[in-house]
Amino acid sequence: MKNNKKKNKKIPIWKKIVLGLESLVVVVYLIMTVFYVWMKVDKKGFISYFATNPLVRMYLNNTTKKDYVEKVQDTNYDKEKVVVNEGLSEEIETYRSIALFGIDSRGSEFDDSAHSDTIIVMSINNKTHEVKMASVYRDTMLKIVDEDGDVSYTKCNSAFFKAGPECAINMLNTNLDLNITDYVVVNFNGIANIIDALGGIEVNLTSDEQFYVNGYLTETRLITGMDTPDLSEWGENVHLTGLQATAYCRIRYVAFYDEDGTVYNNDMGRTARQRSVIKKLVAKAKDAGVGQVLNIANTILNYNTEDEKIIGTSLSFDEVMDLIPTLIDFSLSGSEGFPFTCDTPTINGASMVVAQGLSYNVTKLHEFLFDEKNYLPSDTVNNISDYLETYTGIPTVKLAEDREDDYGYHNDIESDDDDSRYDNDDNDSRYNSDNDDNYNAYDYGYR
Repeated sequence: MKNNKKKNKKIPIWKKIVLGLESLVVVVYLIMTVFYVWMKVDKKGFISYFATNPLVRMYLNNTTKKDYVEKVQDTNYDKEKVVVNEGLSEEIETYRSIALFGIDSRGSEFDDSAHSDTIIVMSINNKTHEVKMASVYRDTMLKIVDEDGDVSYTKCNSAFFKAGPECAINMLNTNLDLNITDYVVVNFNGIANIIDALGGIEVNLTSDEQFYVNGYLTETRLITGMDTPDLSEWGENVHLTGLQATAYCRIRYVAFYDEDGTVYNNDMGRTARQRSVIKKLVAKAKDAGVGQVLNIANTILNYNTEDEKIIGTSLSFDEVMDLIPTLIDFSLSGSEGFPFTCDTPTINGASMVVAQGLSYNVTKLHEFLFDEKNYLPSDTVNNISDYLETYTGIPTVKLAEDREDDYGYHNDIESDDDDSRYDNDDNDSRYNSDNDDNYNAYDYGYR
């Protein structure tokens, strides 16, 4: 009888609780181990799963969405004001195009108080997740219609200044036969902070570029309130901090040597540098750990305040979350500058970039962004093209691949396979910053 009583003796409640907690710890540990291994083996799949998981979305909606809407999303942006030309091809609907604007704003000047010195059209193939970038040169002469309906033919970067993002997007849609409805805008502080959050970038730097980076750093420090040392070296794989990279993106007075051997001069060189930096950022972001990605998110949310912003967008929180699987898996397959053929006359005392045939250049743009051969521009684009040719006297000039006997297209883009420009030869000190310790871009008016 005594033995039976011992066998039937109940386990104390506290022991059951301890055993339950131990089992829970083991299960949680196993789940965390599975997720950790999953993240290491398939980081893209891991992030994509959590971006689309209903429970995770619900959690983020309760913890992050409010801050995003208040600090990042442009809730005043009116998509109803966006215009799209009639007669666009069906091919363009396969893609999602987003405008990226870089502005030189100070403090809270983040809407129509600044010019968009960087204008990039990003084309995302919804089927393949391929992404292409086209920079529109900021001095390109295009048609702009402001919010009062007043029409001007002037530098395209003034559209943002005239009436904010709606006007800038309408300028792109009207002149280039695009169907953009969303945008992202970032200022100097934003670029520098995002690059720093990813640990900086490495670039091939000529002695000329080193000189101008140090010069532009003087004004860039004043604009951003941030600090970083001058560059002390040039050559291959030079590390740049966020602020140094921002100054690097502003250079347009010396040649830029792309990795494929193409040489870009003047404003073409400046925009090529910007696309190169974006490509390097994309590569680092795709290899970044979850911690770095969260660090970037925290940087954006923490630095965006009522008094000072670094980034803004028309995209809603849910739209950003929906884009994450695409952004994690995408491949940046190409970048170009627009116009492809152009001249740089002085018109009414201002230096302009004029497309040598806007219609022809729009055809080439659609071929690049949307893989659409022999695109026929809309009547709207053809009318603008005819006006520009009549007003400026600059005719259509085609790329070599499209012509037999045309001559005279712009020579700001050339080819150079000579890598000696990166050889850090002590005898080559023409542009070394030691030549003039008092030089800075701001004093010389290099804006």
